[in-house]
Amino acid sequence: MKIDWSFLKIVAASYGIAALLTYYPISEFSTEPIVQSIVGGMAMSLLNLLAGYLAIEGSFERSHTTFLKIVLGGMVARLLAMWLALIVLLKWYGYHAASLMLTLLFFYVVNLVLEFYFLQKKVSLKSQTIS
Repeated sequence: MKIDWSFLKIVAASYGIAALLTYYPISEFSTEPIVQSIVGGMAMSLLNLLAGYLAIEGSFERSHTTFLKIVLGGMVARLLAMWLALIVLLKWYGYHAASLMLTLLFFYVVNLVLEFYFLQKKVSLKSQTIS
């Protein structure tokens, strides 16, 4: 499988910028459980994005049917994994629910933008090689 390092650099930059912009307010005005929940939500979202990236990258050159099965099936599997991780973090580890959910919501939007960008890039590169 080919690795698209330029996309992964964009992901790292996006998460790094988000961390830098929120570092001071979070460190000054939050408690340890809230910080822990924010970091946990950020890590969950990053793992979710990377799993989606691997599904797209690994199946893009296959048939349309196979691509859709892998990507959509992967979305269901990632959703269930996120749900399970959320339950574990809230019930067994006592993470702060509001900060964890808001972090997941924020990074869900960021991840949607990044995955859409990645798919558009892959499609445009494929159409350039076909033309």
